[in-house]
Amino acid sequence: MPEILGVLSILIGCIGEAYYLRSIFRGHTKPHMYTWLIWSILCTIGSLAQFTEDQGPGVWALAVTSIFSWLNTGLCFKYGEKEITKSDKIALAFSLLAIVPWALTDDPLWSVIMISLIDVVGFYPTIRKTWKKPYEENLLAYYFANAKLLLSVIALERFSIVTALYPIVIVVTNCAFLVMAHWKRQGNHRNF
Repeated sequence: MPEILGVLSILIGCIGEAYYLRSIFRGHTKPHMYTWLIWSILCTIGSLAQFTEDQGPGVWALAVTSIFSWLNTGLCFKYGEKEITKSDKIALAFSLLAIVPWALTDDPLWSVIMISLIDVVGFYPTIRKTWKKPYEENLLAYYFANAKLLLSVIALERFSIVTALYPIVIVVTNCAFLVMAHWKRQGNHRNF
């Protein structure tokens, strides 16, 4: 059963990524390079860590996500958001600097907490961009990502807070992002 869920999570992830890539190439989505760079690094670290822990089919989706994240990062050079703010640079710097204490910790729980925090902070540039330009992000891809990640958590060989926290944090963050993006698309353009 975990193998079926692992394959299903990969298929769902690839469908979501196909929608996202199509949206990029059509000029509808302008991915933010800083967010995608951070996510690429974290997905690579996360998938390698789960492979070393022999997490089986539960890690497959994160590994495939890592590959697509690097592809999206590369596409940012030509198709990505060009407006980089000071707060975007601060989020990138914080995220990159936070990788150091993450790498130095010997405690797997603290490691996964740090990587989850870095992921959330790394999402900031995309959240800021989408707040100002709510139609420049493909929301359907985030729904597919959530489905993929939830299936990958179910497919984990050994479910624990250490193995499940990072993908669950991504799902929760994606859900909050989707609520905000839909709210902004409904014409709620007030700034707080």
